[in-house]
Amino acid sequence: MKKLSKRAYIRLVALFAFLSVTLGAYSVVVTRQNERLSLTLTAQNQRAVNELCESLDSITVDLQKCLYAGTRDMLREQGNRLSGEAASAKESLSSLTAEEAGSDGLFRFLSQVGNYTLFLSGKEGNRLSSEDAESLAALYRYSEACSKALSDILSDYNEGTVSFSTVADTLGTEQSELPENFYSRMKDTSQTVTDYPTLLYDGPFSDSAAVEEADFLKKEDGITRKEAKKIAAEILGVKETALRQEQDIDSAVELYCFSMTDTYISVTKKGGYLYSFIKDKNVSEATLEPDEAVTRGKKHLKLLGYTDMNDSYYSVYDGICTVNYAYVQDSVICYSDLIKVSIALDTGEVLAVDASSYLSNHKEREIPQETVTPSRARRSVSDKLKILSYRKAFIPTDGGGEVFCYEFHCRDSNNQQVLIYIDCQSAKEQDILLLLYTDDGVLTK
Repeated sequence: MKKLSKRAYIRLVALFAFLSVTLGAYSVVVTRQNERLSLTLTAQNQRAVNELCESLDSITVDLQKCLYAGTRDMLREQGNRLSGEAASAKESLSSLTAEEAGSDGLFRFLSQVGNYTLFLSGKEGNRLSSEDAESLAALYRYSEACSKALSDILSDYNEGTVSFSTVADTLGTEQSELPENFYSRMKDTSQTVTDYPTLLYDGPFSDSAAVEEADFLKKEDGITRKEAKKIAAEILGVKETALRQEQDIDSAVELYCFSMTDTYISVTKKGGYLYSFIKDKNVSEATLEPDEAVTRGKKHLKLLGYTDMNDSYYSVYDGICTVNYAYVQDSVICYSDLIKVSIALDTGEVLAVDASSYLSNHKEREIPQETVTPSRARRSVSDKLKILSYRKAFIPTDGGGEVFCYEFHCRDSNNQQVLIYIDCQSAKEQDILLLLYTDDGVLTK
């Protein structure tokens, strides 16, 4: 065999060295690309799971509302909502589809839940039969159980005990250190199918749209920035020189805005009404009960010139009690005219006021003569509910209008409290809200 020359040997070694470096660099590039791809897929999967959980939550809440629906019209409305929510859930689930996920049962449920509810709403008679009601109850129980199961999986994922990684991604890892596979967990819980109620904090209709300037503001005279600054200083109990001028807001309700170290405040350009203020403050241990905070908030609104306001519902978070006050006209509660007040439970100080909904919606309403008597309206309430009390209310609609209703406060056999809204003119069931009493306040679903 011919012996390599020294020069050839050096070239050969250099070639091998070059190939090693090149392959090593390529390996690093490929590894990094795979890592980026893995991170991207994981982020997409996590987003899809979060969206699936939210959709399933909404489905469960609307199924529970179906249990309290007293008319076919309300059932039809809930069926339409369920169909839309189920479509969103299926889209999220499709993003997660893996052969081993075992999601066929969930897909079946999502495909059927809206259609089945609409089918029931189209049957003859105004009331559901006991058999149909039990079918709905079974769907609700199934949905609730599956929602909890998926939420548990998501919680474990956030804690690092569940992963979207495949076996190939975890080669070289000790078996005892391997996280559970997400799809395996999905397969294990595929027989449960899911959804849990969406909580709307602060009471009914707290997020009603505020689109236009209220009629009463249009009739008010304009004020100057200097006048607005004086009003803001009086409200906050500080000297005018303590306030800095901020950029005006020229939207449906035009505002002068000011700030100081820990506070932001806005005043309407017409009429000089407080629109909102918020103060940043650390709250220490609570010394006041929420009921006392509710009373203080109402007194504060009177000082601001907001009269005839009735407390509706409240929530407590981090030592701050946020109360909803709705305008009352001739004993009729007007949910669109809403003001939120936040009170510190350590000192009783008012830390925030949000009068945006009130100032956008307030007006003196012409209260119509109801054509449906309370006893007739009661017949539109599900016989599964015991009526505890009722009152009249204007409730906002999705289209920006209002409906004059009887608000029936009810309770079922499991002590679940419910608000049922029946149109005072047509006896149509307009809305259903579920009440939830907790240590943190009174909330609605």
